[in-house]
Amino acid sequence: MINLKKILSLLVFALLMSFYSQAQQGSGFGVKGGLNYNTSGKYFKDAGQILTAPGENMGYHLGVFYKMTSYDISLRPELIFTNTQFETDLGSVRYQKMDLPVLVGFRLFKVIGFSIGPSLHYTLKEEFSIPENFEESEPFGLGFQMGLGVNLGPVGLDLRFERELNDRKYTFENVLGKEDFKNQQLILGLSFMIPSKKDK
Repeated sequence: MINLKKILSLLVFALLMSFYSQAQQGSGFGVKGGLNYNTSGKYFKDAGQILTAPGENMGYHLGVFYKMTSYDISLRPELIFTNTQFETDLGSVRYQKMDLPVLVGFRLFKVIGFSIGPSLHYTLKEEFSIPENFEESEPFGLGFQMGLGVNLGPVGLDLRFERELNDRKYTFENVLGKEDFKNQQLILGLSFMIPSKKDK
């Protein structure tokens, strides 16, 4: 896992340097925020839960980003604080984490784009409604995000799917033993690019 993190860090650094050397007007800092919905992967069941109890698996995120644009391709590292929760049959889990997604974006049409990339996670806090049914996971994690976005000037709206690649192991004592759970989220975000001096 350590070697994988080193390789990923080197690739991200190389991409940043490459885009920085060719960045055009339209690059700059921005802020974003929005809603997160934890999904079990059983989408029909999740859809029913959204209708009956929409707040159970809902959370929010806030953060900053830097976007570098070169022609129709962009590189966007983000630093995001996420507060979210999800329900199980044996209790609820609430947690806070810092996310560092690094997304490569491709402009498909004039205002529509597709983005994909790795995401690093660090869990700040994890709370369980019934502590004896759970054990804490490793704080560091690796995942990926992908999604579609619409940009109108400095304002952007995107919908992403996120999946963690490492397991969160939750122990259901005397019932199921250990169950591996890969966290999945649907992320709806609204962003605003701060105008730079060149853009004014």
